[in-house]
Amino acid sequence: MPLAPRFLSPLLLAVPLFGCATPPPDPASPPSSPAPLVIAGDAPPPPPANTKQIATADCDETPPPLPAPFLGPAPPGLVAWYRFEEANAAGLDSSGHDHHGATSSGLVRGAPGRVGRGLSFHGGYVRVPASPDLDFTTAATIELWVRIRPEQNERLAVGSLVSRGTGENDDNVLMQSACGNIQLIFSRKTTGTTNVGTECGVLPVCAWTHVAYVNDGRTLALYINGALHKTFKGGFLGPIQNALFIGRREQGLFPFAGSMDEIQWWREARTQAQICGDAGGVWSGDGCKLRP
Repeated sequence: MPLAPRFLSPLLLAVPLFGCATPPPDPASPPSSPAPLVIAGDAPPPPPANTKQIATADCDETPPPLPAPFLGPAPPGLVAWYRFEEANAAGLDSSGHDHHGATSSGLVRGAPGRVGRGLSFHGGYVRVPASPDLDFTTAATIELWVRIRPEQNERLAVGSLVSRGTGENDDNVLMQSACGNIQLIFSRKTTGTTNVGTECGVLPVCAWTHVAYVNDGRTLALYINGALHKTFKGGFLGPIQNALFIGRREQGLFPFAGSMDEIQWWREARTQAQICGDAGGVWSGDGCKLRP
C-alpha cells in the first residue's frame, strides 16, 4: 500500500531559465540542477524541463476580463467561492456559506484578474478555517484561474496554490505548480494516495489558464481550459482536520508566485460542459470552444 506523499526535498524544482535566443541544453549532457523530487504515490511526478526567462514587462499585459460564471446565488454543491473582487478583504467567500479567510501581508488586492479583479501573491496567503463543509466525502471539484509569474532572474518555482493538510503522512488535498506544471494530490494516511500531474510548461508564464480537477471517487480528471488533459484513478476522499490555505502550504512552505482568481470548491463532480462554461467557453458535441 503506497504511503501518503512525503516531500523529501523542497517541492519546487530547481529549473534554470533560458533566454529566448538560448537553445536548451543537450539532452545527453548531465543535468546541472538537483534531481527532481519523487512523490510517493501511483502516478509519477512530471519530468523537469527548461523554460525561458520572461521579462517583468511581459507580465504587465492582461487580457480583457471574462463575465462572472454565475449570476445570482451560488449553485448547490459550491461550498466556497473566492472571487477576490474586494479591494480590502480578499478572503471573502461568495458562496453564501461564510467560509471567509484571513489574509496576510504580501498580497496585492484588486489586481487584474481573469474575471474582474484577482489576487496577486508576493509571499502572502489566505487561511480559511477548517470546516466539515470543506470536506470531500463522495466527490470533489476544484476550479480556479491561475497566472504564474517567475520573478526576474529567479528560477521558475511557483509553489502551492491550494492545500488542506501538510503532505507529511496525513490526510490531505494538495495542489501545486513548479516549472509550469500543475499537480493535485489526494491522500489518506491509512489507505494511500493518488495524484495527477502534467509535464512542465503546460501553464504558460504570464497568461491566465483555467484549471479544474474532478474526483468522482473512481476517476481523477484534470481539465485545462475546458479540455480534458489527463485522468488517473480517483478516490481517497474523506474528512480533513486542517484549514484551507491559498497561496502556500500550512507549514509556511512553498509560497506561490503569481495571481489566482475565481477559486471554486465543490462537493460534487462537475461535468465537462459545466467546466467549459466556467473556463469562458461554449460546450458543443465535439468539445469546448473557447471565446477569442
